[in-house]
Amino acid sequence: MTKTAQPQVAEIVTFSLKDGTDEGAFLQTLRATQSWVDGMPGFLGRQVTRGPDGRWTDHILWTDATCAKAAQDSFGQQDFAPDMGEALNHETLEMRHETVFMAAP
Repeated sequence: MTKTAQPQVAEIVTFSLKDGTDEGAFLQTLRATQSWVDGMPGFLGRQVTRGPDGRWTDHILWTDATCAKAAQDSFGQQDFAPDMGEALNHETLEMRHETVFMAAP
């Protein structure tokens, strides 16, 4: 267990896919987002999970709030953004940024 010396930021996005969305196509788009996020300043790690209710959660860890905000601001300008927008049920989309107080591998 590691107590963080710097206030890292967790970006947590939960959502469902629109009815009829091809999950294979969505996963390809999700992989494209990873190529982008890998190159963003301050990126530390990411997990994408899906619960038994079908809701997805995207956890991204950033070095600080400035980097998290820069990524958020740039997301919609990426080539994959229209495909992500088509796949997500926007009524279920929730995004928040939280300060990390403790992390463990």
